[in-house]
Amino acid sequence: MLTGRKLTMVGWAAVACLLLPLGEARAQDPGDVRVGITYTPGYLPGLVMTPVEAEGALSGAAAQVDTILRRDLDYADRFEIIAVPEDLATDGPVNYGLWNQLGAVWLVVSELTGTADAPILRVSLHDVVFSELKEVKAFSIPRPSSPDFRMAVHRVSDEVVTWATGEPGIAATRIVFRRMVTPTASDLFMIDSDGFGLRRLTREAATNDSSIVMSPELHPSGRYVVYTSFRSGWPVIYELDLVTGAEQVISDIGRVNVTPVYSPDGRRILFGRTQDDHTELFEIQRDPLCCTRRVTYTSTGETLGGAYSPDGSQLAITSTPLGNPQIYVLDLQRGGDPAIVSRYVFGERGYATSPHWSPRGDRIAYHTWVDSWFQIVTVNPDGSDRRVLTSRGNNEDPSWAPDGRHLVFAGTLRGYYALWVLDTVSGRLRSITVNQVDQLPHWSAPLNSGR
Repeated sequence: MLTGRKLTMVGWAAVACLLLPLGEARAQDPGDVRVGITYTPGYLPGLVMTPVEAEGALSGAAAQVDTILRRDLDYADRFEIIAVPEDLATDGPVNYGLWNQLGAVWLVVSELTGTADAPILRVSLHDVVFSELKEVKAFSIPRPSSPDFRMAVHRVSDEVVTWATGEPGIAATRIVFRRMVTPTASDLFMIDSDGFGLRRLTREAATNDSSIVMSPELHPSGRYVVYTSFRSGWPVIYELDLVTGAEQVISDIGRVNVTPVYSPDGRRILFGRTQDDHTELFEIQRDPLCCTRRVTYTSTGETLGGAYSPDGSQLAITSTPLGNPQIYVLDLQRGGDPAIVSRYVFGERGYATSPHWSPRGDRIAYHTWVDSWFQIVTVNPDGSDRRVLTSRGNNEDPSWAPDGRHLVFAGTLRGYYALWVLDTVSGRLRSITVNQVDQLPHWSAPLNSGR
């Protein structure tokens, strides 16, 4: 398959048909440390959330807000969620001593007021240990029937996470991916990070039963998605405006146009394109569309995918000068030869692809061949401290969440196809889609509007 920032096993083979053979077939990578089933539990502060209070016509909306907030705070993986005993009275002044006895460090109290058409959600965060109100804020949210309602509540959840931890939450984000809607055709879909709000973005399969889309990536604003489509018979890169539905061609030159990614500021697009008899990486300004420049100069093999570092000064790229694909880091400012960061031992075969750079800048995720299966791996940008995060099934195409600790990937680690979210700190795993051939996920930046 082809990926959003990269190419996986099937994708490399497909592009090879358009170009030249890739050389050796992939083989096993014995791996180093495998932490997929050996995560060490760490301390999580207890958090309790009382039911969202409301009266009359707002009671139904309050129940929906309550469900979303609780799920988001749980999925943040920052707290031990403490249930409120059914016989415990939660009205009146905050009884810090009582909550402390229950093991709570944080207490979230919420109230929905206003009108059915213009609800106001007032949320307060209490520090139980120090018996004090830490933060309080009133949020205007849309009515529950609005398509912006769930995302508005997600943004409230993220603010609570930031109040308590000083770090960003991941609720107000979306994940774009490719779904095989028939055995031979695919379309792009998008889903909220909690697994709700599924939205179909393209309908190519409805008009062409052999149309394949791939390489989806969301613009930092969340308004655009760039991707590759075979609708014309050859891979062409398009950008789709998710608000207006307008589409523009980004690159259709040569036999191959693949793996587009946005620069961190959203002003440029990096992509792979045919150059003579092989593929190199190019960069183009997106608004206005102009000024293409070549980024890589590969003397041997193919360079087909890349991922920017958070500051845009470096690229993690997939390239094949050693025969099969490996992950390299290229310094865009200093130049010089790319440095290999995936595991390579002379005389041994290897296969590593799908790099994605953490928003924190400290880790690069990719997938590689381990014991006859693809597994998710992370390394420091210099290739040190290699960690294999999964150990069952076939798992590919990792993409970091904005918090730099959660990853989404496509996998079969529990015996069925799904998109999985992994907390790389605790090892907690959850699926956001089930029993669909969903692939090539890309996690958005925080969304500051209702798109």
